[in-house]
Amino acid sequence: MMSRAFDDPCPRIPSRTGVRGFAMVRRLLWAAAFTAGLVGAAAAAPGGEAAVAASAWWHGLGVRDLQGRPLDPPARWFVVVFIGPECPVSNASIPVLNRLNTEFAPHGVALVGAYVDPTSDLAALRTHAVDYAITFYTADDRAHWLARAAGATYTPEVVVFSADGEKLYQGRIDDRVGALGATRPAAVHHELRDVLTSLLAGQSGPFSGHAGYGCAIPRSVQP
Repeated sequence: MMSRAFDDPCPRIPSRTGVRGFAMVRRLLWAAAFTAGLVGAAAAAPGGEAAVAASAWWHGLGVRDLQGRPLDPPARWFVVVFIGPECPVSNASIPVLNRLNTEFAPHGVALVGAYVDPTSDLAALRTHAVDYAITFYTADDRAHWLARAAGATYTPEVVVFSADGEKLYQGRIDDRVGALGATRPAAVHHELRDVLTSLLAGQSGPFSGHAGYGCAIPRSVQP
C-alpha cells in the first residue's frame, strides 16, 4: 500500500465517488501537477520571458528599424554591433552574430545590428540584411545616435549595455581577424560569447575588451 501511494500520483478515490468522479479528479490532479511544473520551470529559468521587461533607457534612445518603425525590444542586455555594408570584416562577422543571436536571444539578450554608413539609402540596407540572411534586429543608425552613445569608431565593433544603459563591454566580437587585417581560419578567443556567458552566469561586469580590426565609421554626420 505504501509503495502504491508513491507510484501513483493520484490517490485512491472511495468507491462511492464512482468511475466518472475518479476520472475527473485524476484529470484535475494531473492538470494541477503539469501547471505547477510549468510555473516552476518558468520561474527557475534564468533569463526566461517572465524575467524580461521593457527598458526605459533604450526606449529613450528612439532607435528605429530599417522600416522606420520604433525598435524597442524587451531585454536584459542590449548587444549593439555596428555594421558597414561595404566592410568585408563586418560582413564576415554576420554568420557568427546569427549563431550568437540564436543562442542568447532566448535568455533576454537583444542583439542589434546598427547600420552606420550615412551614404547608404534604406532600400540598400534592407537588401543587404536580406542578402546576408541577418536573423537579429537591425537598426537605422545613419545619423549615428547609437554610435555616439556607444563611442564606437569602427565596424564591426560591439558594445554591450545593461537594460539601464550601463556599458558592460566594448571591443571585438572575436579574434578571427587580427592586427592589420590578418585572418585566422577560426577564432581562438571569443570575447563576445564569453561576456554573454558570464552575464548569464550572474557576473555583472563591466568586462575588459580588446580593440578589433575593421572599417572606420564615417564621421561626416555631426551631432
